[in-house]
Amino acid sequence: MNHIRPSPPPASRRYPAAALTASVTLALLELSPPWAAGPARVELHNAVGHLARYLASLFTPAPSLLRAGSDRATMAYELFLSGQSLLMAAFILMLWWRIRPGARRNSAAEYSLLATQLLIAVVLDTLAFHLILAMQLAALLPLRRALAWLAVQILLGVVMDAWVLANASLHLNDSRAGTILALLTSERCVLLLGFALARMVRQEQRSRTRLAASNAELRATQSLLADTVRASERMRIARDLHDAVGHHLTALNLHLDLAVRQSAGQPATALGTARELSQSLLAEVRGVVSAERQESGIKVRQALQLLCAGIPSPAIELAMDSRVDACPPAAAHTLLCCVQEAVTNAVRHAHATLLTIDIQGDSQGLVGRIADNGKGNGGAQEGNGLAGMRERLAEHGGQLRIGGSGSGGDSGGSGGAWAAGGAGDSGGAVGAGGAGGSGGTRSVLHGFRLEFSLPLAGARA
Repeated sequence: MNHIRPSPPPASRRYPAAALTASVTLALLELSPPWAAGPARVELHNAVGHLARYLASLFTPAPSLLRAGSDRATMAYELFLSGQSLLMAAFILMLWWRIRPGARRNSAAEYSLLATQLLIAVVLDTLAFHLILAMQLAALLPLRRALAWLAVQILLGVVMDAWVLANASLHLNDSRAGTILALLTSERCVLLLGFALARMVRQEQRSRTRLAASNAELRATQSLLADTVRASERMRIARDLHDAVGHHLTALNLHLDLAVRQSAGQPATALGTARELSQSLLAEVRGVVSAERQESGIKVRQALQLLCAGIPSPAIELAMDSRVDACPPAAAHTLLCCVQEAVTNAVRHAHATLLTIDIQGDSQGLVGRIADNGKGNGGAQEGNGLAGMRERLAEHGGQLRIGGSGSGGDSGGSGGAWAAGGAGDSGGAVGAGGAGGSGGTRSVLHGFRLEFSLPLAGARA
């Protein structure tokens, strides 16, 4: 099996690492001022602070003429720091879970985590965590859904700010309250800016991935085209040698044979030598023609490796049987187009992190099994790309079967349902089980799956 991954770290790993590092750094910066202020000067204006003061009032005596209330202030301070730390740690943990490589998007569990993160950001009421959440929305969700969540976030933030100002109004004069309100309003503008920047980064990353995929497809097509032209030129030269030079040498041999017979049984030495040389030359020409015909194969294996190696994301596992090298030019072009379409779907639509491609031989020709761990087709109508793949395969007498995440169904073609067997068995179906047989790929448990058959003339088991 050829395990193909891009040599530099993919962006799908760099961006999560950067997000987690920034989140931890911002959490430490948020905790530093109250920790440095101490119980006497810390401001407990947000929801965590109010809850900390309330809990401290339940377990410590109220201030009196004999007690200054330092115990209550200390407990409220400790509860506040502990609550802030726990909420920030929970927020960062859920952030890691949502952006980790291989995480599934748009599931109910993921939206539950997102709602919890939103509540934590509102309770903490800090610009840093509101900004992290806004950028997370832009980076992970579709645009309309992300804007809806951002609107809810801003609305809840405004409600929390109004509640905090209402509770703190007894300790603030009008000018200071107006200043704080202006600062809080500017924070919402920062959220919009962070959202826009994260969206730009997401679009830039996707554009780079699509450009790399297009470049890989171009290189693979160029490689296959060069092999096709080279094979066509070799076949032309072989035919010319056979039809022209071979024909003249055959005629020369016939004339030399006739000359030998006409020499009354006593051929000259030079005439016999010429006859032997012409026969030897004819045999060499036939050998060259046969060799050129045998070496005119298409290097479709190299084209597929170029295609997969040029994709930065998702990671691709490619397994190919040795019978792939026996593809004639037309079948090789169809095979490359099928794999290109599957890779394009994984890059542009599935948002997958792993794509497995397994091409094995059977008694009829080749059987390909392709699967990813993306979001699946969701029962969507078959697009032009898959329709074109089906038409190309049909021209060679092949078939295409399509399945999605949890569908277990069959979209066209004949044969059994999706199995749970290994992908390495040339006669099996695409499944969720471990890869079996020689050259099997790692199993993909969910996402989009397809299987195609490509008959080859003269194929053997």
